[in-house]
Amino acid sequence: MSVRSKPVLVGDSLAVIEEYEPGPGTYVDENGIIRAAVVGVAEYLEAQRIVRVRPARNPRVPRPGSDVIGIVTQLRHDVVIVDIIGEVSLRGVPRFLYEYSSVLPGAISIANISEEYVKDISDYYRISDVILARVISRSAPYYLSTVGPAYGVLYAKCARCGHLLEPVNNKTMRCPRCGHVEKRKVSNLAMSKILRINVRHGLMRVLS
Repeated sequence: MSVRSKPVLVGDSLAVIEEYEPGPGTYVDENGIIRAAVVGVAEYLEAQRIVRVRPARNPRVPRPGSDVIGIVTQLRHDVVIVDIIGEVSLRGVPRFLYEYSSVLPGAISIANISEEYVKDISDYYRISDVILARVISRSAPYYLSTVGPAYGVLYAKCARCGHLLEPVNNKTMRCPRCGHVEKRKVSNLAMSKILRINVRHGLMRVLS
């Protein structure tokens, strides 16, 4: 049996569905591209035209109920696309637990953004926002929820001057440099000094 293989990270493009069937350890995105759902080795079974991913040993991945830090990368009319970078604990003093070995794909449907009716997603999130969310699915791409006061934006950039915004309340943030006010779904942990220190990796990506 002819098998071609290569190491892959979560989200890596493997093939298109016209060429191969998706096997274990993969998922198909909205454009018909087969992507790796786990860190490991992609194996192309040429005879069966199947591509699968053999996972690396015990990679850390989110589980349903995990609280994660992510960065908003895209806004669509009914979904927020997120790069998941690490996991946090909200028990006791909120703290960052660890970064995942690779950036993981996540998505928040419009129904899982807030407990209130959401008409315009951009009133809640913008591209490059650093957010806190809860995982509600078992495999990549991971579905997330930000329903509840602890979940939402931790850090965001001013659309006018690029400075970090400061929370005003659970629905607005203000730029201390230029005074510009923007709508967001603001986490009630947005001023946590512990998370501010430990989410430095995410902040560096946002500000770069």
